[in-house]
Amino acid sequence: MAVETDRSIGMIVKELMENISALFRSEIALLKWELKDTAAKLGSGAAMFAGAAFIAVFGLGFLFVTIVLVLVRLGIPAWVSALIVTVALFVVAAVLAMLGKKKFQAAQFVPKESVDHIKSDIETLKSDIARIRSR
Repeated sequence: MAVETDRSIGMIVKELMENISALFRSEIALLKWELKDTAAKLGSGAAMFAGAAFIAVFGLGFLFVTIVLVLVRLGIPAWVSALIVTVALFVVAAVLAMLGKKKFQAAQFVPKESVDHIKSDIETLKSDIARIRSR
């Protein structure tokens, strides 16, 4: 009878180790996915900020052209068109900056879900080991 008890505990430990191995493989897969998702969000947010900066530089260029045209030809409609282009570029830059900000805010820098799962798994393992030891 003692042999069957030892054998069943041995089988329980074997199954537990197999399950732990499968569990940690799946947790690592989830962690990889979360990190990849975060990197993609950060990359697209950075691209939006880069686009905003690029267009803002052109906006500054057109602003300076507008100022020069106003000073050189005060009252001639050429500066009005340059000013319209400048304002349009700054509006586009503002929209890109807001989109980039939203992308950065959506990114989680710590894979919270995976960390929570791993903590939960460790607590479950501790309780299972304590239960086995108490037999």
